[in-house]
Amino acid sequence: MIVLKRIVRIFFLILSACGLICFLIPFYCGVLNIGNGTGILLCTVVFLTSFFFGKIGAACRKSRPFRVSCRIVLVVFLIGVCWTVFLTGLMVYGSVGMKPRAGATVVVLGSKVNGKQPSADLRVRIETAASYLKANPKAKCVVSGGKGAGELATEASVMRAELIVRGIEPSRIFAEDASRTTRENLQNSLAVIDKNGLSRDLAIVTDDYHQYRAGRIAESLGVSHGAVNAATPWYILSACYMRELLALTKFLLLP
Repeated sequence: MIVLKRIVRIFFLILSACGLICFLIPFYCGVLNIGNGTGILLCTVVFLTSFFFGKIGAACRKSRPFRVSCRIVLVVFLIGVCWTVFLTGLMVYGSVGMKPRAGATVVVLGSKVNGKQPSADLRVRIETAASYLKANPKAKCVVSGGKGAGELATEASVMRAELIVRGIEPSRIFAEDASRTTRENLQNSLAVIDKNGLSRDLAIVTDDYHQYRAGRIAESLGVSHGAVNAATPWYILSACYMRELLALTKFLLLP
């Protein structure tokens, strides 16, 4: 039993240390958001708990209230792990969902702009959209995203300019530059689509982890959709993944 506890302790020490490194990498790449902030906090708590496991166990044996509190924390932790696995499954399901219908309108969901330059995450969405539009020369596109804190230009204007640089005709690109959330992205894009007589079948361009939530929102707005996945840069994936876990939790539990 002592050997098993030691193995479990070492396992969680290594796991939390690796997790901490994964969540710190985006920070050193200039990304600090609720995603990697939460990840850093959780990994630090798990690491310290594992490191002081012996002392915590001794305290549990001496104090019944402390023992009960630790058991409650353990149950919450296990529920959190199960919930994370469930949400990850939904993300994977969304990323391998339906392909866009022929003639679908491409909707590129915005992401952070650094000054007037696309962030790494937004850049891959732009590149993915450009590739899809070149492969589907009759498709029209709506770039969607307003201007957030620290942004000197709207996400939509940056995406439009970058698509034009990549050879997409300006006449194929429509802009929606007022949205701040995924729901607003899609609602406002549909208004642009209806105003210009474009197809209400959507080809949603966003990161694969984001497709499930974007797809469910599209369905709630009464439109069909297909997924065009952008590959998240590896060095910010941990922050983006954790942020989406939190956003998806809010979406499902607090609609």
